[in-house]
Amino acid sequence: MTYHTASFRIGAPQGAVLHGQLSNAGCKFTQYARKTVITFRYFLLAGWLLLGGLNGCKPDQTEVDPSKPNTEQPNPTGEVTEVGQPDGVVISKTIGPEGGTLSTADGRIRLTLPAGAIDKATTISIQPITNHTPNGVGQSYRFMPDGLQFKKPATLTFHHTESDVEDSAPSALGVAYQRTNKIWYAVPGKQVDTQKREVSVAMPHFSDWSLFEQFHLTGSGSFLDLGESMTLEVVEIAPLTGNGEEPLISKTTGGQANDGLKWALIGEGTLKPDKHAATYTAPRTLPKQNPVTISVEMTFANSPVKLILVREVYIGRGYIKLNFLGQERLYTLGVFLDDEEPEYSAIIGGTSSEMFSINFSNGKEGSVIPFYYDREPGKCRVNFEFNGGKQYDSGHDWCNGEDMIANGQVVLEKYEPGKFVKGTISGNLIDYEDECTRSGPPISGEFFVRAMPR
Repeated sequence: MTYHTASFRIGAPQGAVLHGQLSNAGCKFTQYARKTVITFRYFLLAGWLLLGGLNGCKPDQTEVDPSKPNTEQPNPTGEVTEVGQPDGVVISKTIGPEGGTLSTADGRIRLTLPAGAIDKATTISIQPITNHTPNGVGQSYRFMPDGLQFKKPATLTFHHTESDVEDSAPSALGVAYQRTNKIWYAVPGKQVDTQKREVSVAMPHFSDWSLFEQFHLTGSGSFLDLGESMTLEVVEIAPLTGNGEEPLISKTTGGQANDGLKWALIGEGTLKPDKHAATYTAPRTLPKQNPVTISVEMTFANSPVKLILVREVYIGRGYIKLNFLGQERLYTLGVFLDDEEPEYSAIIGGTSSEMFSINFSNGKEGSVIPFYYDREPGKCRVNFEFNGGKQYDSGHDWCNGEDMIANGQVVLEKYEPGKFVKGTISGNLIDYEDECTRSGPPISGEFFVRAMPR
């Protein structure tokens, strides 16, 4: 069942949008439609509140080309993957023997050639490609001309975000390249700058290169229902302290870490460790601290390196936190994401006396969606209503035919369609009765909400 929530507005009900000035008869009709929709919304919300209460390339310059035969002997322990396909705009720059730097527009990649790395001026290009690296982070990148060798190693730097390492840690990030046998190999000698969120390695030649997580936690996600359990496992993709190139392969035995893995739980529920794995069971009532935090500390033989992996798990349907009309508002029981039909997606929450909704279309992780008077690709409609009928929204189009759009945006920081959405909202909303103004009370907040069961 899909509920197209907040898709009606005065002067523009879903399926019968009216533009320009409204007649008195039209106003009466839309006021009636609005009351009907509000009543339906509160009926829907009450039901949810009730439910909530109840519960590559190699150094010989061989090209990376999937159409060419593989001249290398397959490594029996490496994971063979697909070769990435173009997934973005190529950037290029001519660099000579004096050296130079080339960076992607989004700042994810920086390539630095020292003086003397190449003998003559060469056009250097970076092509973003789809990432098939085992436990890869973000996109992979193809560096061209493919197979180019350097007399002095270049420096390749990857920038990562906080969300890139949610199931791992910055110190567990590594860099790998793909050989013609389609196996990825970790590059030793990485340098990690946790302040700048950068990982750098020496690059002796061009190929397809990627950032990946050497260790991470597997599990069933970031949410659990009351009393539900999940098992987390430590997975090694490549040794954290390796000295040479290592083929990437998943190992669910704790890998290089010794048997001294230390699991810990901050919050309510129970955690039962079993070496490289641990099973967490959520409490049967909403915990006072939400989300709970599960961590595992790993040490390594003959090495001072210590690695801590962390997973936050939210118990329940999720939450919406708002600061609006001078009051902190927290919704936890009647919250849900409805995106069964992507073009009619909505994030909804509230109490028995008020309701809040963000309506958007075909959202994607990382989207920054400005306020508008309706949901459409790249824009969103925000609505806040009291049970008595008072309403605020992100815009309307009936000020003598002129659009009145509030200043604001919604950011989808993490989004897995059909599973959950996490993000923020900031800006202002407009009093529904103020037809010709763009100003109104400020609104800010965050949300972390599960999808409706299908």
